[in-house]
Amino acid sequence: MKKLFLVFWVAMSFMSCNNDDNSNNEEANNTIIGRWHIVGYEQNTMWDFKNNLKYTIYSTNGVFGPTETSAIPNPNPWNIENEVITIDLHFGNILNRTLNFSQNGNVVKFMDANGDVSHILYREGYNYTN
Repeated sequence: MKKLFLVFWVAMSFMSCNNDDNSNNEEANNTIIGRWHIVGYEQNTMWDFKNNLKYTIYSTNGVFGPTETSAIPNPNPWNIENEVITIDLHFGNILNRTLNFSQNGNVVKFMDANGDVSHILYREGYNYTN
């Protein structure tokens, strides 16, 4: 009887696992919130997306300070709808890009209306070169 119970328990454990768990984890990581390096400008420019504001932080030595004290004034308002980010760059300039996440949400490509990549960003602390 104990062996039968053990076999039943093991079978039920495997049946409760599914591949959707991995896709849900991937999807959960696909958020723009956080600090991002811009490919090509890794050592001097970082974007920090918080509370529907995009902050820009500059550095002269590759070290980026805290957003609260290091970001330039006048952050850019942003929102996301249907995987399209809209960033108000001020003075009537609007950036609309489709977000294409990869690498468990650590890399995001900003795609224009033609499907061309305008920016590639990777999360602070992620090793993009690998």
